[in-house]
Amino acid sequence: MKKMILLAFLASLFLSAPAFADYVGGVNISAINVSDTVLISTTQDIGNTCSYFNAKFRFDATTAKGKNMLSLILMAKAMGNPISVWYSAGTSIGTNETNGCGYTNMAVVHEVAM
Repeated sequence: MKKMILLAFLASLFLSAPAFADYVGGVNISAINVSDTVLISTTQDIGNTCSYFNAKFRFDATTAKGKNMLSLILMAKAMGNPISVWYSAGTSIGTNETNGCGYTNMAVVHEVAM
C-alpha cells in the first residue's frame, strides 16, 4: 500500500511539472524593453525564435508572475549575469523584423532563472 501511495505521489509530481517546448541557458541580456509586455533582447542565436530588433522573447508584465520574472531579469542585467529561459517557440522562426518577425509572433517566456 505504501508503494502505491509513493508511486501515485511521484506520478503526480511528474504530471504537474511544467512542460515547455524549449529551454536555453546562458542567455546574456543585451536590452530589456518594458511596457505591459516585456521584450528581452540578446545578440545570441537562440533556437525556435525570431529576432524583433534583437528581441527574442516576450512575456506579460502585468501579472504577478510577470512582475516576478521582470524583477529577476532586471537583477540579472544589473549584475551582468546570464539567465535561463523556458519558453514556447515563436511562429516566425529564423526571421527578423524585415521579413516576418513581429511583436505578436515572438517566443513567449514561461519561466526564467539566474
